[in-house]
Amino acid sequence: MKIIQEENYEYTMRNEVEPYLAAHCRDKFVTGAKEDGQGKTTRAGKLHVKFYETERPKGVVIVSHGFTEGAPKYDEMVYYFLKAGYHVCIPEHTGHGLSYRLTDEPSLVHIDTWKRFVRDFLKVCHETAKRYQDLPRVLFAHSMGGAIGTIAAAWEPDFFHKIILSSPMIRPLTGNVPWPLTVAIAQAECLVGRAEKYVIGQKPYDGSETFETSAAVSEVRFTRYNEIRKRCKDIQTSAASYGWLLASIKMSWYLRYYGWKKLTAPVIIFQAEKDAFVSVRAMQKFAKKIQRRGKTSCEYVYIPESKHEIFGSDDRTVKAYIERILNFMAK
Repeated sequence: MKIIQEENYEYTMRNEVEPYLAAHCRDKFVTGAKEDGQGKTTRAGKLHVKFYETERPKGVVIVSHGFTEGAPKYDEMVYYFLKAGYHVCIPEHTGHGLSYRLTDEPSLVHIDTWKRFVRDFLKVCHETAKRYQDLPRVLFAHSMGGAIGTIAAAWEPDFFHKIILSSPMIRPLTGNVPWPLTVAIAQAECLVGRAEKYVIGQKPYDGSETFETSAAVSEVRFTRYNEIRKRCKDIQTSAASYGWLLASIKMSWYLRYYGWKKLTAPVIIFQAEKDAFVSVRAMQKFAKKIQRRGKTSCEYVYIPESKHEIFGSDDRTVKAYIERILNFMAK
């Protein structure tokens, strides 16, 4: 697979990749899940979904993106999947991008229950399956999307044929605040009606993110999406509500104590060497549980000299990363 080189990155993305993606893309809005899983009707907003189609497809990749991200973050990855012969579906999760939101605060990611993330994602997955009925389905999930996508795969074990997890949020890191205290704070704040408030220390988007503090290693890869984000208000989400924090905790509990037991499709997990956003220890323990007592195989791949966004690494790392993913998909 030919990788877009950093030295000509912006030119290639603007003049080759973006026109190619535009020619192969269809935007659609899909109504989210209408039931809460217990037969009760719940609010069902519209989810923004991008469908990319290639010639003579051998499968379809469903992308589950990370916290505060939007679909344009994955343009380069989508391009590689298309060139490798896969259709791509990338929904923007509830509270992100052009999808419906549960708060009027544009910078805030808020959710009322973690199950909404999963139910809405599965609704799009089933729409994708109807659209491409005879094609194998592959999950490519990053960070928060790794939690959502993995739970979806646990809820419906026969849906995905392969599961690719890139820096998955098996447990989020909480800075200098111990995990038990984080749990207590999130529960208390939601209990007293502050679920839609900013988590302490978080703030509205102001465009001040720098490459040095980012989750990427490649400055040109970071800069491209950062500039798109500055121009597009729909992808300027930048902070968590206490509701989201509690949801991330509950997703973590489910994955670590129940979810791993239910996976049946082959799994590959990519761990970045310098991950500052998700717990590497939790990721490793999750993989070992599947390897020792799970119902499927689980490859664990350590990526040296990389940060949380492995797809935002230098050319050599991205090439090795993409080749490992495509080889796993082709097995």
